Amino acid sequence: MDALKTKRKSLRTSFTATANKLKECLAKKEDAKDGDKLRALNSQLEDKFLRLDEIQNKISSLLLENTDTGAEYETDFQAAEDYRDNFLELKSKLETLLNKDSGSFLESSSELDVVKLNLPKFELKMFSGDPKEFLTFWSIFSKIHDSEELTAIDKFQYLYQSMVPDSRAARLISSFPITTENYPKAVEQLKLRFGREDLLVQIYVRHLLSLVLKNATTGKNAPDLATLYDMLETKLRALESLGRTKEKFADFLEPLVESCLPENVLRAWERSRISESTEDATSQRSLEKLM
Repeated sequence: MDALKTKRKSLRTSFTATANKLKECLAKKEDAKDGDKLRALNSQLEDKFLRLDEIQNKISSLLLENTDTGAEYETDFQAAEDYRDNFLELKSKLETLLNKDSGSFLESSSELDVVKLNLPKFELKMFSGDPKEFLTFWSIFSKIHDSEELTAIDKFQYLYQSMVPDSRAARLISSFPITTENYPKAVEQLKLRFGREDLLVQIYVRHLLSLVLKNATTGKNAPDLATLYDMLETKLRALESLGRTKEKFADFLEPLVESCLPENVLRAWERSRISESTEDATSQRSLEKLM
């Protein structure tokens, strides 16, 4: 452990020196306008912090293995957190400055070209941890996740920025230190917690069932046909994106959809089906025509 602590001491000294240079640049108006210089310093700072964090994790593990060093671990942990806070504070200030000056959606740790990334010019979808929002959130964020132009650290920062502050999702992502190795772990946990396919299917099927119950109990106060159609179509499209297509699950979905419809619409629908030939009245086509 002594060798690790010696190496950590050297890295902390190097990190502090670079952090002070970056602070000086941020304080000077002329240097603050030099985006290339700021990005270079930030890349150096990020590299030093990642190496420092790697050593710190090894030291923390060794301290935890020794049951007699509880107090030492607490002191060591607090010191390490001071360096992490310093790193995150500088990174945040730099991002704010670069975004303000360039007017572009820019990540401080890389010379990110928005055109190369092909990101549309709109704000990222914010995610709070509501499973119903996960499909929409991930369909947008996956463009960043799958990009070859960004490093894992870049993607991690985007992920942090996409979380609604103080939400369940934000607390989950914040539990992972910002490292290259932790980015895929954070994404995996996000999907396991809020984007499991079986969980999402249950949610959308329950929504269909709630529409059935609402239609049965509200009677005349039920939503108008156009609104009901939009609600049903939204749920069915979500299920389709999860692999529960109309073709494969028509026998299950059709009765649910029918149960949501007003009685007069069902009568008209039944007359329409009776008038068709038996050959054309398959469940698959029946659900498509019903919608």
